[in-house]
Amino acid sequence: MIAVFGGWCEGLFRKSERKRRGVRYLTGYRLEVGSLSDAGCCRPINQDHIGFVRFAEKNELLSVVADGMGGHRAGEIASRLAIEAIQQHYGSLLERFNLPQVLEKAFAEANKAIYRAAQQEPEQRGMGTTLVALAVQKGRGYYANVGDSRLYLIRNGESVQLSRDHTVVAELVKDGLITVEAAKNHPDQSVITRAVGTHTAVAVDVCDEPVPLQIGDRFMLCSDGLYDLVEESEIEAAVSELQPQEACQQLVQLAKERGGHDNISVIVIEVESGDLSVPNKETPVTRS
Repeated sequence: MIAVFGGWCEGLFRKSERKRRGVRYLTGYRLEVGSLSDAGCCRPINQDHIGFVRFAEKNELLSVVADGMGGHRAGEIASRLAIEAIQQHYGSLLERFNLPQVLEKAFAEANKAIYRAAQQEPEQRGMGTTLVALAVQKGRGYYANVGDSRLYLIRNGESVQLSRDHTVVAELVKDGLITVEAAKNHPDQSVITRAVGTHTAVAVDVCDEPVPLQIGDRFMLCSDGLYDLVEESEIEAAVSELQPQEACQQLVQLAKERGGHDNISVIVIEVESGDLSVPNKETPVTRS
């Protein structure tokens, strides 16, 4: 069962904090990545975008999912601008800041780019996007999010949601006003309380502590078009049992078979065993 951030995950972080000075982070690993973004069955265009920054000579990775919102194709523009801004600034930010700061500042650059573009075009006013990002570096996973696109960690067949939903319903659950079960069918379940680009500044949720990687770990980033229609047990099974690209294809197909009422985007990253050399020079490679 997929747990909301807390419990198992908090225990993992507390243990990490206690042993931080003595812990040996994973070094002999490689990352297998799958990704797929689909317009779904009902939307005329795909307002989601996915993007990566990979290092050609090191096994490090930034992966991002953006789910745009706004009429007149503005959502598509907002999500694209967010991905492009993060890809543009990520490398230079890494040279000056630690990774949690890098993620926060990269999100701020995305916010700036979208807000500036919206002010220049009246029909794009108010456009914005969700963002969820995972950065893997030196045996650790760092993450950040705004909105309701999600990041999960699947370890030993057990899943945990690492990101925090910024939605009306999530606030109701947090305040004890409705149950988690009631939230699944609440009419406001897709109403987000925070987005990138809609205001001059944005509050970003950034991890307090990185996740120490283990061989066999799998991370999944996705937009709400996936998890609204695919059951938790199906997500766990597909991500745990299939190769990353196959898992992406199966999960998107399941969402489409159940109506595909929204755009659907998913990234799956598997931590595999492998010989990893550490070169002296880093060469960033980006794609979206």
